[in-house]
Amino acid sequence: MSEYYEQSSYVRPRRRRNYTWAVVALVLVAAIIGSVAGAYLAPTYLYGKLLPYPPGYGYIPNYQLPMLEPLVGDQYASIIAAGAVAQVAERVGPAVVGIINRSQVTSIFGSFQQESSGSGIVFDKAGLIVTNYHVIDGARELVVTFSETVQVKAELVGGDPSTDLAVVRINPADLPLEYRDLPVAAFGDSSKLVVGELAVAIGNPLGMQFQRTVTSGIISAVERTLTMDEYQYKVIQTDAAINSGNSGGALVNSAGQVIGINQAKINMTGVEGMGFAIPINVARPIIEDIVRHGRVIRPWLGIKGVALTPQLAQQYSLPVSYGIYIEIVPGGPAAKAGLRDRDIIIKYDGTEVADFEDLRKRIADTGVGFTAELTVRRGSDTLTFNVRLEAAP
Repeated sequence: MSEYYEQSSYVRPRRRRNYTWAVVALVLVAAIIGSVAGAYLAPTYLYGKLLPYPPGYGYIPNYQLPMLEPLVGDQYASIIAAGAVAQVAERVGPAVVGIINRSQVTSIFGSFQQESSGSGIVFDKAGLIVTNYHVIDGARELVVTFSETVQVKAELVGGDPSTDLAVVRINPADLPLEYRDLPVAAFGDSSKLVVGELAVAIGNPLGMQFQRTVTSGIISAVERTLTMDEYQYKVIQTDAAINSGNSGGALVNSAGQVIGINQAKINMTGVEGMGFAIPINVARPIIEDIVRHGRVIRPWLGIKGVALTPQLAQQYSLPVSYGIYIEIVPGGPAAKAGLRDRDIIIKYDGTEVADFEDLRKRIADTGVGFTAELTVRRGSDTLTFNVRLEAAP
């Protein structure tokens, strides 16, 4: 009997394999390979060639600094200016000297000698030096210093308080042989100054301890009015540092020409970079007059007066509310021409007079020996006088 085997429909299932760890391992290997390739292949072969460098990318293969570009415009000018300061100092510095003022002071404690110092500019080989009037004011003895060991006595040629200028003289023969050929500063033209151009100040701040100190800046303004004591001065403003002892020193342009005589600095809390100098064009005629005559020769009208206002005119019942109400100086040009006390000058050479400063300027512009036409109110009458200006006594 043959056996009969019935085929069973049951099939033994295969065991299912778990591929999770294999996938994780594969991903890790791929990431490592990708990162290595990205770190090397992309920077070397892709970035900068097939692909642009990504933002913030720090390393650029074979990077070289760009070639230096030539300086143009203001960049070039600033470097030139830096060199100009050194050249200016070399050229003008030797002509800037120190000036010591020795005066006698009397107080309740007795009499004693007081010493102050400033600066000056040699402008003539004969030993002529210009400085500020306030540097030499009240001096019993003046000493010009070229160095700590080379000092020589000076005499006052003359001074002018209203322009704060003075001239002193030394005898070059009193100097050691090597100093006798005096260096002389060249004067420039201050009328050509431009706001913003280079300005170099040379002087002796704090005396001989800081002799021939050089500071630089720019011309800040060219038509400033500075009031010191009872005088008004037309000055150059600069931000080049001007300190005590710089007074009378040189303000110089980039060509090495003196365009101003250092005069003052504003000393106020919160104020920096405001120094002032007398324009050399203003100083020139003053210096020439002092050297020629020992003083400044100014035209003179021979009056005293006050500028009228509507309030004054109403208070004193005057016929006009503008002009100069005058008092005559006996023997002066106005008196000789026939003007009287209580006349009112309303016009000078056909133009209305604004105030006394305006009248003073017009007189100065007219000059000694020239004639001015004055229109005057005398009561209800309007009169005209021709006045020949004379030198002020």
